[in-house]
Amino acid sequence: MIAVITHNYPDADNPVAGLFVRDHKAILEADTGEEVRLLHYPFGEYPMTESIKNPLKWPKFIHYFLQTPRRIRQDIGKCTSDNNGVRPTILAHWFFPSGIFATRFFDNVDVICHGTDLYQLQKHPVIAKMYASRARRVLCWRCVSTDLKRILLEIYPFLDESRILVRPMPIDPMFRDNGMKRDPELLISVGALIPRKQFDLAIREVAKIARLKLEIYGAGPEKERLARIIDELKVGDRIRLMGQVRRWQLAIRYNQASLCIMLSYNEGFGLALKEAQACGCKTLAFMGDGMVDTRPDFPIDRSDSVAEKIKDALAKPER
Repeated sequence: MIAVITHNYPDADNPVAGLFVRDHKAILEADTGEEVRLLHYPFGEYPMTESIKNPLKWPKFIHYFLQTPRRIRQDIGKCTSDNNGVRPTILAHWFFPSGIFATRFFDNVDVICHGTDLYQLQKHPVIAKMYASRARRVLCWRCVSTDLKRILLEIYPFLDESRILVRPMPIDPMFRDNGMKRDPELLISVGALIPRKQFDLAIREVAKIARLKLEIYGAGPEKERLARIIDELKVGDRIRLMGQVRRWQLAIRYNQASLCIMLSYNEGFGLALKEAQACGCKTLAFMGDGMVDTRPDFPIDRSDSVAEKIKDALAKPER
């Protein structure tokens, strides 16, 4: 049995959260033939890292960080009982917080790092140091890009590099090229509406190019600010915030768009770009970070004129 621990997974409130965790669960079951039991411990607010900035939320954080490890120990105990007394392999998605919770009581923990967890620890070295002993207890680290492996070793240089693997995130088979007619003027961008995704930059750059349309899919705390920028630039007729949609709907738009853009920094992997590529959509992104592994079709430098690079990418007939 494999017990997968996560704080981010689809539910009634956020049906698209952690869909890649669900994909990974299915892959594990197919590859190992073992039962994979999902243990989900939601914080209740998204994104968790934004809530940390609000002192009024701190009591909720303290309660969450005190109670969740105990819940995990109880649930792992039940899994052990159901597994004829054999403790399951424990796999935590994100070291912060899921891996930190699991390593409080257990040693045989594998951790998958997606980016957000390591960026937070990199940004707050005091917190990273606080949980260094927990990091030592991790059996195997799985980073979704070589850049995340580099960051992990910068945060915890004492780790044995042989126990750190690089494993890209899985792509759902529904993302494939269906041969649909593409709109030559349609661009798409996908991700959480948070500052490091730089959707504000995407909006301003696309606004410079007449007739081009941009659809932004995702939810997050930047929604109102991005809506104001769209209003200020008077481009609401061609740049729209689409919110969160089902994956099959996203797959259709990947098949209909001519270019998927990602202008974020500190990107752990860039799953949206790989989904777009699987659907035959051209991709453009800043290089660096996890983009080195993702390999966009049109890598650009942060000093480039994004608008000009977008026009160049659209002018090329092939990926």
